Amino acid sequence: MTSDRKAPAAVLETPWVRRVVERLAHELRLHHQPTADHSHRLASLAKRVAQRMGLDPLEIVEIELVAVLHDVGKLAVAPEILDYPGPLGPRERAIMARHTIEGEELLARTAGLEHLGETVRATHERFDGTGYPDRLKGEEIPLGARIIHVADALDSMLTTRIYRAARPAAEALDELRRAAGTQFCPRCVAALERILPLEGIDDEDTRPRVLVAS
Repeated sequence: MTSDRKAPAAVLETPWVRRVVERLAHELRLHHQPTADHSHRLASLAKRVAQRMGLDPLEIVEIELVAVLHDVGKLAVAPEILDYPGPLGPRERAIMARHTIEGEELLARTAGLEHLGETVRATHERFDGTGYPDRLKGEEIPLGARIIHVADALDSMLTTRIYRAARPAAEALDELRRAAGTQFCPRCVAALERILPLEGIDDEDTRPRVLVAS
C-alpha cells in the first residue's frame, strides 16, 4: 500500500471522497493552473505504472489520488515563486521544499484523505536517501511515492519550462535509467519504460508549452 495507514476500499470509492479530491484539485488550478495540469497528467501516468507493477486495485486507486494531490501543498507557495523565471535561489528553494509537508498537513485535516498524507510527504524522497524532507532511503519510501517520483521526473523533463526547453523523450528516458538506484527506484523505472513507447510522447503539440518551478 501507499501507506501503513490504510482506508477501506469503500471509503476511497465513495462519491464524496472524489468530490473532495476534485475540490482540492480545483483550488490548485485556481492558484496555479500549470501545476494542476501537471498533476492530472501525472495521475494518468502513475496509474499505468502501478498497473504494470501488478498492484491491487485499491493500491492503484490510492496512487492515482496521491498523484492528483502530490502538489496540493503548493497552495501555500506564492505564485511569484511558482512562476520564478529560472532555477530557484536558496530562499525560494527552502519555501518550495516545504510543499510536501504542507500537503501532508492539509490532508491530515481532510476527512477521508488523512491516510494519503504520508505518501504525499515522501514524493520528493530519493532512493539513495538524499531527498527531502526526511531523507528516507530505498524501501523506506512508500511505493506510491516512488512511482510518483519517477513519473513526475519524466513529465517535468518532457515539458517546456520558462528557463529551458523540453527534452526529447529518448534523452529523458536515458536520464531516468542513469538515475535508477540513486534518485529513482529501479523497479519503478523499469515499469515506466515498459508502458511508454517513445513514439509521440515528446510531441509538443499534445503537451502544455510551459511548466514552471517544481
